[in-house]
Amino acid sequence: MKKILVVDDETAIQNSLRRILYNLQYEVFTADDGKKALDIMAAEKIDLVISDMRMPGIDGYQLLSRIKELYPNTIRIILSGYADEKLVIKALLENIARTYLFKPWDNKVLADLIRYLFETENLLQSSLLSIINNAKDLPTRLSSYNSILKLIDDDSEIAEVAKAINENQTIAGKILHIANSAFYGLKTGSVLEAIKYLGLKAIRDVVTTTPIIDVFKVTGPMSRMMDMQWNHAFYTNKSLILIYERFFHKKLSEIEGNAGLLHNIGCAFLIKHRFADYAALSKRLGKGQKNGIDMERDALGYTHCEAGGHLLSWWDIPYPIVECALYHHTPFDKRIINKELVMSVHLAQKYACDFIGETASDFCDDVYEALSIDKEKLDKAIIGLREE
Repeated sequence: MKKILVVDDETAIQNSLRRILYNLQYEVFTADDGKKALDIMAAEKIDLVISDMRMPGIDGYQLLSRIKELYPNTIRIILSGYADEKLVIKALLENIARTYLFKPWDNKVLADLIRYLFETENLLQSSLLSIINNAKDLPTRLSSYNSILKLIDDDSEIAEVAKAINENQTIAGKILHIANSAFYGLKTGSVLEAIKYLGLKAIRDVVTTTPIIDVFKVTGPMSRMMDMQWNHAFYTNKSLILIYERFFHKKLSEIEGNAGLLHNIGCAFLIKHRFADYAALSKRLGKGQKNGIDMERDALGYTHCEAGGHLLSWWDIPYPIVECALYHHTPFDKRIINKELVMSVHLAQKYACDFIGETASDFCDDVYEALSIDKEKLDKAIIGLREE
């Protein structure tokens, strides 16, 4: 039975959540302050914590930060009032919590949210985790690598360096990994923000010294596959930005930044660590077979979506981007919390396939209706993007 800890200084809130969660067959613990919560965490193996933000003594932000440090595998949810919205966004950016619910909550939404988080966490704790943790490197494109170093050495504008890095999925992912690490603690999905925070000298050190980058070993067929995969990631990000700006009339948030660029980083992992198997599988998919995800799981034991989700979660990248990696081929999966973003990435990667002359496998046409997007208008907008 899963164990859930509820932390709130209001007894009525504690009792209400205890009743709801008990009826859902969870074992429930309660605490009215951060110190008591940490005492319970030390004595019990808690699977999920629901915490208010504003409490006397150790507040919710400090508590969840401490729980993340001491018990990183415990799922963390914020339950708070609308007045705390800025603090909630800060906590999400720093990956202190997976998601949030505002008071008063809907009981069904709460029940579904907890169930979906547990199901997704099971994916991220599978046997693939040890494979990801032991991976030494991922390949990157030598010309792009050299171009980035030249821009840094020439003391180019930060925006120009960020633009070049945003065209290189592996380096972008690793820089975000470093920026989001406990040492720096920035927590962002934006390469530009990471560069501003770390500085160009530190970025150069990351590019040249991190073992995740293995530029000199990428040749022949592997190089060609990586070129296509990087181009796909780049055009997915461009298409995603267009969808948000033209059809949703807003920009991707800092939490969501580079969701398109990193959505298929699991492909880079497979190309590097399972190249022969993945290349053979890609040839079969190229002959018109559509159920690519099922074929990957049958042939490899896991999918590029699961590999990417594991990798980004291990790098401590914000959860919405992890979801895009896990679910970009299954945009109507009930476990998805950031539905608009994942559906938009699914749509954007379809157009990225068009850009590079491939057919998108497992594409769901229903996303147009779900996102209230006119297909003809988006087609025309993408044509304009391609001409640019």
